[in-house]
Amino acid sequence: MSKVFEIIPATANLILTLQRICDCSRRASLYAMVVAIATTSGCDTKPTAKTTPPPPLVSVAEVSQATVPIIYPFSGTVQAVKYIDIIPRVTGYITERKFVEGSIVKKDQLLYVIDPRPFKAALDSAQADLARSEAQLKLWTGEVKRYTDLAKQGAGSEQQKEEAVAKEAETQADIEQNKANIETAKLNLEYTNLTAPFEGRIQNTKRNIGQLVDAESTVLTSLVQIDPIYVEFKVTRNELFEMQNLTTGDLTSKKTDISNIKFKVTLPNGKEYGQEGTLDYMSSEIDPSTDTLMVRGIIANPEDKSNSESLISGQYVPVQVILGETPNSLLVPKAALVESQLGEQIYVVNSSNQVEIRNVTVGTLYKEQYVITSGLKLGEKVIVEGTQKVRAKTTVKITNSESATPAPSQPATEKKPAGTPTAPPAAGSNTPAAAKN
Repeated sequence: MSKVFEIIPATANLILTLQRICDCSRRASLYAMVVAIATTSGCDTKPTAKTTPPPPLVSVAEVSQATVPIIYPFSGTVQAVKYIDIIPRVTGYITERKFVEGSIVKKDQLLYVIDPRPFKAALDSAQADLARSEAQLKLWTGEVKRYTDLAKQGAGSEQQKEEAVAKEAETQADIEQNKANIETAKLNLEYTNLTAPFEGRIQNTKRNIGQLVDAESTVLTSLVQIDPIYVEFKVTRNELFEMQNLTTGDLTSKKTDISNIKFKVTLPNGKEYGQEGTLDYMSSEIDPSTDTLMVRGIIANPEDKSNSESLISGQYVPVQVILGETPNSLLVPKAALVESQLGEQIYVVNSSNQVEIRNVTVGTLYKEQYVITSGLKLGEKVIVEGTQKVRAKTTVKITNSESATPAPSQPATEKKPAGTPTAPPAAGSNTPAAAKN
């Protein structure tokens, strides 16, 4: 039993000794870890400072100035100046057709030939009748002279003299009738050749060689004049009032010369048509069903190499009526305009390279640039690329040195399209239909 009590203290001492060894081992490991971290980082390492991001990169253009025409846009329709049916004046059989369907024919160009032989025979007969009548006239002229001389001598009766005079007058009337018949026969013979009354585009033929056609009734084909050509469009009462304020006098008055007002049209491919037209007619009455006034212009439409894209009757075309011009208009590229929830805005870079957001009033689109009627000054730099990366008072870096965006050679005037880039809400104004300053 005494041995047992001796073993217990010894065992307890062994356990305490082992516990001390483990604690020392943990402390040694922790110490080694701290030393390793200190060695790696350095004992005197300082906290890392925040890095400033570089300024956003933007492209700019300067606000330019130019004389801009005052233009009103309308929707027009092309109409032929002349459209006629080719109808024969004589009855007969077609012997020839002298044109290609759908081609351009010149004035007085031969189109159809109707068999001329019956009409040539009628002319010959009328000429023969004239010759017979002229021979009869000589006879009765001689008889009148003879009976007149006999009456003076008392050898002839007065009745015979009067009969000779009457026959002479009757024969003279026959001669006049025969001459008229000859003229009619000549006209009918000429009518066997159907020619174009003016230059234009010939349509498809409705009668062919060998078919009988009736005078004054059978339609052979149609001819359409294409140069010049009409452009018709409707003007509302409000637009008419605004246009009259920009011109002198009442546009609906007969004394007003509207031929001084020019217009241009745009082709289906978006290009501006190469000719400029003038107004030639304006209705004096408002259509109460549409509250519009019909206006018509006339424009050259040559069919040659100088005009590869001609206008076609019935074609829809956008019309731009030019009422005058506005000098010293401020212009910015299309890309500079940003449409916010409350209106149009433009991002301006000031002399400190900071962004200023301006609310502007926008006029027409001219040569791919918007007319700005308020909110900008000449020479200011506006952002045309990079507006999505900046806000008000953001410092930016300009990546280009262009003073303005070059305009295309062909001008285009239109209303500001919807769907321009959006920006944070700001005060602004709606885009007017046209610059009226």
